[in-house]
Amino acid sequence: MITVLFVDDEPALLDVSRRYLEKTGDLKVDTCFSTEQAIEKLKERSYDVIVSDYEMPGIDGIEFLKILRNLGDSTPFIIFTGRGREHVVIDALNSGADFYLQKGGDPKSQFTELIHKIRLAVQRQRNELSLEITRHSVEKASIQVFWLDTRGRFIYVNEASCQALGYRADELLLLSIGDIDPLFPREEWIRFVDRLRYHKSLVLKAVHTRKDKTSIPVHISFTWGDFQDKGIIFAYAWNEPGEKNTEWVKDASEQRCYHIADAFQGMFFEIGHDLTLRFWNVAASTFTGYSYTTRPEKKIMFPELVLHGQREHISSILTRIGEELLTETIQIPITHHDGTYRPILFHAHAYEMTHARYLIQLIEITPESG
Repeated sequence: MITVLFVDDEPALLDVSRRYLEKTGDLKVDTCFSTEQAIEKLKERSYDVIVSDYEMPGIDGIEFLKILRNLGDSTPFIIFTGRGREHVVIDALNSGADFYLQKGGDPKSQFTELIHKIRLAVQRQRNELSLEITRHSVEKASIQVFWLDTRGRFIYVNEASCQALGYRADELLLLSIGDIDPLFPREEWIRFVDRLRYHKSLVLKAVHTRKDKTSIPVHISFTWGDFQDKGIIFAYAWNEPGEKNTEWVKDASEQRCYHIADAFQGMFFEIGHDLTLRFWNVAASTFTGYSYTTRPEKKIMFPELVLHGQREHISSILTRIGEELLTETIQIPITHHDGTYRPILFHAHAYEMTHARYLIQLIEITPESG
């Protein structure tokens, strides 16, 4: 329900206006015969919108509007004015009126236009209030919030980001992501943006460098957004108490390697000692139909991607390469997401891990790389 205060010194017009507006079912109208009476009523309650005549005895509509605005009252205000009063229109808009409406003409058309302007003024104020609340909640959020363009430049930072990094907002807005994250140089950021555009959202570990050159480990959630035909990256960072920088740097570096792998034209797989898939890049996702996620619902075994009759044979080869920490070139028939398969030539390399475990990286040998 929209509440309206209608002010006019013509009783007949007030009565007709109230009945016509309330016929809509979503407008509730109170009326006043003078500005002074309206001011007293506003001391008792507020309204969603005020509709006021211009020419009235004593305080006219423009002066009424100026009084309210000087008191900090931002209630949407619509001025009723007679024809041929262009100077009134200009004065009303300059004084903070939302709309004006000329009296006279077809009553049905006039009231239809008035109802439209009432709803529009109220909706606009509600949108502005919602936007202001959103801005305030983001600015005062305890989590670090920053927005970046596709080149990695900061275009917005909130108070928590400034406090965490030790910069003023105006200083951060002159920097790029690489200035606070040494593992995100320009070339790596470009590759990461391509991956983010593909996946839409990613959560990473990182180590941020403060203005005083100390470092802090953080989790960062990146989300891709399109705004006015431009890509914007929304980032949210937070700290977990008790996390150690040394292990964090190692984890963050590993994730950056994955970002680089996503830029490969060929397929890339990382396989654990039990032949489970630890990571695969965008090219592998596109070919196999399996989308990579850092928290899969169930483990995917690499042999599941191999042509059915060759799974045992390929498994034995990979196990041997891993146990003996070998580097070999092998051909593997990988199943396409449409059910067909293609023999792919891979460069396979095994790395020693802790507790007698290993991992194997498979990098497709493409004509360009070969």
